[in-house]
Amino acid sequence: MSQLTGLAPALWAPSTQMGSAQGHQELIVRGEGAYLYTADGRRLFDGTATLWFANIGHGRADIADAAARQMRELETFQIWGGYLHPRVIELSERLTGPMAPIPDAKVMFGSGGSDSGEIAFRLARLHWQLRGRESKVRILSRHNAYHGLHAFGTSLHGSRAVREAYGGGPLVPDTGYIDRDDIDLVRVTILDEGPDTIAAIVAEPIIGSGGVYPPTPGYLRGLRELCDEFDILLIFDEVITGFGRTGEWFGSQRYGVVPDLTMFAKGITCGYVPLGGVFVARSVWEPFWSEDPAYLYTFGVTYAGHATACAVALAVLDVIEREGLLGRVKELEARMSAGLGRLAALSQVVEVRGEGLMAAVRLDEAVSAPDVARRLRESGGMLVRPVADNSIVLSPPFITTDDQLDDLLAAIGDAAMRADAAHNAVRVGIRPAVRREVASHGGDRDGAAGSG
Repeated sequence: MSQLTGLAPALWAPSTQMGSAQGHQELIVRGEGAYLYTADGRRLFDGTATLWFANIGHGRADIADAAARQMRELETFQIWGGYLHPRVIELSERLTGPMAPIPDAKVMFGSGGSDSGEIAFRLARLHWQLRGRESKVRILSRHNAYHGLHAFGTSLHGSRAVREAYGGGPLVPDTGYIDRDDIDLVRVTILDEGPDTIAAIVAEPIIGSGGVYPPTPGYLRGLRELCDEFDILLIFDEVITGFGRTGEWFGSQRYGVVPDLTMFAKGITCGYVPLGGVFVARSVWEPFWSEDPAYLYTFGVTYAGHATACAVALAVLDVIEREGLLGRVKELEARMSAGLGRLAALSQVVEVRGEGLMAAVRLDEAVSAPDVARRLRESGGMLVRPVADNSIVLSPPFITTDDQLDDLLAAIGDAAMRADAAHNAVRVGIRPAVRREVASHGGDRDGAAGSG
């Protein structure tokens, strides 16, 4: 650990058990490409693209220059009340062009993924209220879901402990849950709840922070069909999968399913500044373009469509296109699939999961995922994320080289075997030369994510 670690006594870090974390936090001071650097000079491969967002790598001068140019011209101005600025016009037009996950869409902006959820979920309820369908208020999400940590996102969280931590059940009561994988059970839930009470179903095309669960065959298409049958809006949360993580601009395009609303964030700016938003289908947005005063969506955040954030997003999209990163993700996916196959043959590995450039390696119960992550960080110089089902999650940047990916996968296997050997040494009474992991891992519980 750096000698500077623990010098922020005033900071209350998000989703962190502060009593355990103090004195054990890693101080990251610089990023370059796929690597991060600590205050004491160690280099760490960013095997999770930080929280799924550092897709084009750290420390890019071209992105910093785009932000600086915009700040010198106009850092931002509101887009409320009849005002606009050039960058928000350019970005909205570009997003709703050929790359869009929904044809003929409009786009609304917020400041990040949790904002995107609030925009989408409130709009879904308003959609039905303005059509005289007052009973359609419930939003349903999948088990293992993560949709941010604003009020709606907390209420739709895959962990019961998170949902009900604030007293009296979920913060938003008209929320519920559907089966993660079985479309027939989803139909049963819809019928049990009553289709006339359900405004929308929200799903990540690939569950991310909840453990990396690709959709079972036909599941997403089945959701689309059920929503059409029962007059329910389908929302895709593409905060993680959007902008290339699956090898397409959006995960919905990979699976050939068109939702009514698509949430996005993370990859649109790759972490350089905060930005998020929602694509909205014509069937939802069109009435709001009338002169009927009832059709006003009174929701937004101060920095919606922030000019500097929009300039950065445009520069990021340029990088993805110019460097052919969608194609590169497909190449890395094939290489990662082969490496995961080798890991699956290890006795310490129970299961591997993943599609696109995101994967999870579930370890045998005798091998601690947090311990493997610690070993990778301290001895292997690599960052991965342990999650609640004793899995190691990885989602490297799109700019990762073949050698970097091979090294990451090999290091996971080596760390798992070393952790297993240490566990067996304890069982026979030999004290292993490892220390216990004490830092927080994002609060993951009950098969769901803690943060991001």
